[in-house]
Amino acid sequence: MKLAEMQRLFYQLASRAPGSEAIEPAAFLAGSPSLDARSRIRIYADMFIWRQVDALRDDFPKLALLLGDGPFYAMAEDYLRAHPSQHASLSELGRALPAFLRTWSGEGGRTDLADLAALEWARAKVFEEANVEAAPSEQLRGFGREELPQLRLRFVPALRVLRLEHELGALWQALEQAAPAGSPSPRGESIAVWRKGFEVLHAPLEADEAQALALARSGEPLGVVCEAFALRSDAVEAAFRAISSWFAEGWIRAEEAR
Repeated sequence: MKLAEMQRLFYQLASRAPGSEAIEPAAFLAGSPSLDARSRIRIYADMFIWRQVDALRDDFPKLALLLGDGPFYAMAEDYLRAHPSQHASLSELGRALPAFLRTWSGEGGRTDLADLAALEWARAKVFEEANVEAAPSEQLRGFGREELPQLRLRFVPALRVLRLEHELGALWQALEQAAPAGSPSPRGESIAVWRKGFEVLHAPLEADEAQALALARSGEPLGVVCEAFALRSDAVEAAFRAISSWFAEGWIRAEEAR
């Protein structure tokens, strides 16, 4: 048997790929009196899955806490069977988990699991983004009245905006405090996720600010962005507060104006 074929068969057995039950490991793997070939390969297969489950636990610690050890492991096994690793790095292993959880119905399943996973994935990816110099918070005040409506903002890479089907604030706080988790909230929300220094943060956005932020990130000038606040009685003040906070939180690149 050639080395390439041996490697292919070994990977199928170690990853418990569909159809691997029909492969006879003794054909290419030596056994011993105390441990036959199939028992030896089972050790590798167990380690293979455990390492991947550990990687998922690292990226989704709140999800693991909410489900508990046994249900989380069972869910992770279901996920890995449906979405085997396709990337050399384990850091990409959980990319499809939020979508997977939308239809998963195993032990501990609840309707907000997918949103919780989406938030944790966004936090993990934001932490990995390139470090880009942010504009100083006072820079916004340096533009004249005539310049502001035409100003377009450029955002740092370490920022994500999620639209979720459930409010997660109470659930996140309960998990932070190791308190019992309440029932899923029926209300949706938009959440900004960003990195400030080495700290990853997230916060809910009001509907008008979420709309304004989407406009700004799509390249619209501030004159158009501010229209998102038009229905408020304090539209001018609300727009200024929101945009000022984007600068204060480090969302805007230092070379933001164009």
